[in-house]
Amino acid sequence: MRVALAALAGIALAGCQSAQTTTRAPAGEGAHLANAALSETIRTCWFSGDPAFAEFSYAPEANIAQPRILIVPKKEPGGRPALVIEPKGGGVVEMYGPLLQSASGSRINADVARWKTGATACAA
Repeated sequence: MRVALAALAGIALAGCQSAQTTTRAPAGEGAHLANAALSETIRTCWFSGDPAFAEFSYAPEANIAQPRILIVPKKEPGGRPALVIEPKGGGVVEMYGPLLQSASGSRINADVARWKTGATACAA
């Protein structure tokens, strides 16, 4: 009986404990500078008449936790992004989304690889 009561007390205490939350540290200045540079180059190169990106729009986010650039379908601007680009600073950029598996995927990878080094030319 005591064991059962102890087990019940343990379960009750566990239910009263608040859930642990993890907060992300704010992104460093390098990430925000890289985000600003990439955003401008992407706007200039991909969203100034490039037919490969005609069905998409872009939305740079200067979020304090993690700046990122979202490429979203024009028909669903609030929907799931087709591409997410997260500059981390120090030349590190993470990307994910279905657009990377499209016909434009290799070009996207090549462009971002070039731009994360500071280059701003639209074509190699």
